[in-house]
Amino acid sequence: MKVKKTFENLTLEGDSVKNKDGSIVITGKLTGSVKVECVKCLKEFDKEIDEDVKFKVVQPPYDGFDDEYDIIEQEKYDLEEILKSEAESIKNDYNVCESCQKEDFNKEF
Repeated sequence: MKVKKTFENLTLEGDSVKNKDGSIVITGKLTGSVKVECVKCLKEFDKEIDEDVKFKVVQPPYDGFDDEYDIIEQEKYDLEEILKSEAESIKNDYNVCESCQKEDFNKEF
C-alpha cells in the first residue's frame, strides 16, 4: 500500500507491507527540512533532508535484531508518530550550520 505523510516540513513517502507476523515494513524516502540548532554557534537553521528509509514496525517488546531495517516499536501503527520521532532524531544529531562548517574551530593556539 502506498503511504504519504507530512509532519511540519518533513514528508515520508513510500510503500508499506504488512507481514504474516504482524509487523509492517515501510520503504521509501524522507524529504523536506527540519529546524535544528548548530552545535557550534547555537544558531537555528533548516537542515535539508533527502534520504531513503527502511522501517519495520513491530509490537513491543521486541528483542530481535534486523540488519536491513530500522526497528520501530509501536502498540498501534502510527505514521505521524514515526515522522515525529524521525524529526526529533534529526534535531538531536550533530548538526553544524554552513557558516561553522567553513570556519576552522579546531585550530591549535
